[in-house]
Amino acid sequence: MVKNKAPRDPNAPKRNLSPYLLYQNAMRDTFKAQNPGMTFGQLAKYTSAMYAEMPPQEKEAWQARAEADKNRFLHEMASYVPSPGYDPRGEAVASTPRGAYRGRLSRDVNAPKRNLSTYLLYQNSMRDQFKLDNPGMTFGQLAKYTSHMYKSLTPQEKSEWDLRSQQDKERYDAEMSTYVPPPGHDAQGKLIANRPSARRQKKVKDPNAPKRARGSFVFFTFEMRPKIMAENPNIKFVEMGSTMGERWRALTPEEKKKYEDQSKEDKVRFTKEMQSYTAQKAETMARQQAEMAQQQQQQQQQQHQQGVMPQQHMMMPQYQMPPQSYMDPHQPQHQPQHQPQHQPQHQPQHQPQHQPQHQPQHQPQHQPQHQPQHQPQPVYAQNHYSYT
Repeated sequence: MVKNKAPRDPNAPKRNLSPYLLYQNAMRDTFKAQNPGMTFGQLAKYTSAMYAEMPPQEKEAWQARAEADKNRFLHEMASYVPSPGYDPRGEAVASTPRGAYRGRLSRDVNAPKRNLSTYLLYQNSMRDQFKLDNPGMTFGQLAKYTSHMYKSLTPQEKSEWDLRSQQDKERYDAEMSTYVPPPGHDAQGKLIANRPSARRQKKVKDPNAPKRARGSFVFFTFEMRPKIMAENPNIKFVEMGSTMGERWRALTPEEKKKYEDQSKEDKVRFTKEMQSYTAQKAETMARQQAEMAQQQQQQQQQQHQQGVMPQQHMMMPQYQMPPQSYMDPHQPQHQPQHQPQHQPQHQPQHQPQHQPQHQPQHQPQHQPQHQPQHQPQPVYAQNHYSYT
């Protein structure tokens, strides 16, 4: 997620650009025309590589342009009058209270100021002096120069800065002992009202997965961290990160190439291990799916054998033979042996007149003779009530 920049006074002077940004803005269209298929990231890398390979004479020309742009900015800022709602630098006045960090939990403005380490006290005290002594230095070069000057201190001079750091720590501890945080803040003065109630569940990582490729800065920290720890045994974790970042930015492209080569080799290692890991994982998943399908098929067969047979066994005893007075609608299959002799002759003539009179007389006579032949009807019962 991209953070929104703070609004700036439209009448404020335009900030000066570094030599690299001036070179990038001037050559962007040319490089696009020469490499039409490049993406934005590839074009940025290509521009950086072209700038790094530039001869020193050409770099000095861009540095002179940057120095002239800086003088222009300082001259315009000297006569700049900020508009209402903007500070002398042309930036909008922050609505957040003093002491609140962007993207972090806000801190009570009345909370005691944290103590600083020996190196940070030295850096904050000597920064302005080093800037005056070296006006052409960039931020990274100034950080590297400050670190070099701190290493060059005598033990007696370092002990003085250690004493200042100890006094600053005692000051902080004394103020924290009497500090009463306002409602909604913890004991350190941090705002807890907007803290999330529960942490997001961490995704479980496969222990067999390959270790990710490391960047060039990571390899730089592996080498630089022990050196910084030897120089500043009492340095804090946050200060360690800022110090390594300053030293990394102060490196030249030739010095960074060593760590970039290590990063490329590690990336090749990760690619090979990831290919074999993905193939093995796909094979394992295919085998598991086949086993699950086989188990489901076996379960369905067992359910079919256990569920269909009891149903047949329970349905068979429910069959009962029809009574003698049952009039089967399919009985004409057997009736044509006797019905064509009597029914066509007597039924049209006598049925409307004599059937109510003679049916009680003849039904007892003919029913005992012919019905026993068809009454059990075993074939009829099998055909009409077949369960197989």
